[in-house]
Amino acid sequence: MQLDLTQLLHLIEEMPVYHQLIDELNQQKGTTKIAVLNAAKPYLIAALYQNLKLPMLVVTAQPENSKKLYEQIFTWCNSSQIKLFPEPDALPYQHIASDTSTELERLQVLSVLANSAPPSSAPLIVASAPAFMQKTTLYSDFTSTCHTIKLGMDVEPFKLLSRWEAMGYRIE
Repeated sequence: MQLDLTQLLHLIEEMPVYHQLIDELNQQKGTTKIAVLNAAKPYLIAALYQNLKLPMLVVTAQPENSKKLYEQIFTWCNSSQIKLFPEPDALPYQHIASDTSTELERLQVLSVLANSAPPSSAPLIVASAPAFMQKTTLYSDFTSTCHTIKLGMDVEPFKLLSRWEAMGYRIE
């Protein structure tokens, strides 16, 4: 059973400091710095996400911290748009193949980012610094090769295979 604490997020709106923070963020004059207790970060981030309805990227120093923060924010928000951007198994300078499931998760998060149309589907991405530092692909390359296949669509298999081969896939 998933715990949903969304109904408690409105309580922060009674605090004048929160309204001041929202006003500063809406002015978009650069960076806004605040000091927040670690225990309050998930609640504050969830409240800001719900209130601002803007795409958000939260970067933590360590992978373990990003996973923990993601789970805590998800408990507060319970939105399908909250995603964890996992770090690859290999370090940036290592030239070894990454785990397929990790690469798939990373591509899914990038797809959410590329296809988001605020304010209705603004994503909140939680990533660790190592995950954020790892190069992927150019935005233009990513979006030009993406396509969606939905249940019930008429698709010509050979054209689809040709398109995938043009994108770099190999038939094995």
